[in-house]
Amino acid sequence: MVSASNFVSVDKDLISDSVNAFLPKTVLIPLFENDSENGEVLVKEGDTVKEGEVIAKAKGIFVHSSIPGVVRTIEQAQYSNGKQGLCATIDLKGSFSFLGKKCAKQNWQNYEASTIQFLLKEAGVVNTFDKEIPIFHQLKKTVNYNNILVIRLFDKDPSLVTESFVSKKYLAQVLEGSGIIAKAFYAKTVVLAYSAGEKDSLKEDIDSLLEEKKPLLFMAATDVFTVAIDTKKYPSGTMHDIVQTVKKTYKSDLFSKLGKKDLFIDSITALNSYNAIVFGKPVVSTFVHVTGDCLNSAAVLNVRLGTLLEDVISQCGFFKRNLSKIVINGLLSGKAVSTLALPIGRTVKSVEFIPSGKSKFQHTKNCIRCGNCRKICPVLLWPGNLYRVAHLENLSNACLADKDAYKSVILCSECGLCNAVCPSRLPLSQTISLLKESYHEIQETE
Repeated sequence: MVSASNFVSVDKDLISDSVNAFLPKTVLIPLFENDSENGEVLVKEGDTVKEGEVIAKAKGIFVHSSIPGVVRTIEQAQYSNGKQGLCATIDLKGSFSFLGKKCAKQNWQNYEASTIQFLLKEAGVVNTFDKEIPIFHQLKKTVNYNNILVIRLFDKDPSLVTESFVSKKYLAQVLEGSGIIAKAFYAKTVVLAYSAGEKDSLKEDIDSLLEEKKPLLFMAATDVFTVAIDTKKYPSGTMHDIVQTVKKTYKSDLFSKLGKKDLFIDSITALNSYNAIVFGKPVVSTFVHVTGDCLNSAAVLNVRLGTLLEDVISQCGFFKRNLSKIVINGLLSGKAVSTLALPIGRTVKSVEFIPSGKSKFQHTKNCIRCGNCRKICPVLLWPGNLYRVAHLENLSNACLADKDAYKSVILCSECGLCNAVCPSRLPLSQTISLLKESYHEIQETE
């Protein structure tokens, strides 16, 4: 672990509220960010669509139009996660179905678990705790009736603020959303993981809400635990880190097997689940922290899905310095993109615009076997060796080169620290991520 102080966003304690982003005249909605092979497009060019109308279906998730309008094109475009896939270009026209409308609350505690699962699928809710996964997929994999649900109420990457903001601003809704998912997951135990390092700790607010409204937030048989996470160190928000802290805090048999078979979500997933089940609202917008020294101002915006980056910057006063780099979802664990013509998808939590003066153009060199990546890895992997394994053979045959090394990739939390210390500027974290995807694909086919 390393100190997180050098990576904490300057906006961390400055942003106390959010605003709705300007309504875009046109959106570019990614149709198959999660599962392009099994997807079905339900609209065609020239069709008129409503806000919240289902325009595509993929395995485990429905995709909705974020605005009312007319479908102009359906064609290949780049997603914010770096992938290419089909997108629907929709021009704004007509009245909104949800925006500005009052929706009646539903009593979800009367719903069956299977009903909640289907409604979450229909609303397009994805779990953004780590890699984006349709929550429906995870809920359907329930293996027993003693599951544990863990909710992260802080940001995994210290350069982000969105999850912490949502947890603080919408805490009651986040807790109720957690209760909804707990019922759908048959979870009798819920763990609320909050940051012990924040100035305004959520502990008092959590305790107050549980004392006053627990029967409204969780089912009667649900046991709720809280755990303080030391976010002054990085990484601290991965499943591995939270599991270790829970086991140290509660030395009980209850948590002795806490791990992959349980469900880990973040506050954004819980809030989207709350809106989907309590108000019947599909996921058509998301909170995004827009920041960077290029901009005249920073903000947390509630952005319509499919809004282009070039449309978002106008609300922050455009650029005051020349743009060099755009980083999505954190300086440590995020990805750099090269164009403002990218649409904001469900999993975008932050966009940072970095000026040319603060961005160094670096060239990749050969590995010098310094061992820095091995020393800093929080799960004791050897990223440099994994990088060499990946380049000895193509990814599908990498396991033949070094089976033990190949299997170890599943331990990687993709914190990005190996990239930060590599003097040769090798894409270590990205390579290990590709190895993990290849490993899981092989496991599924065996």
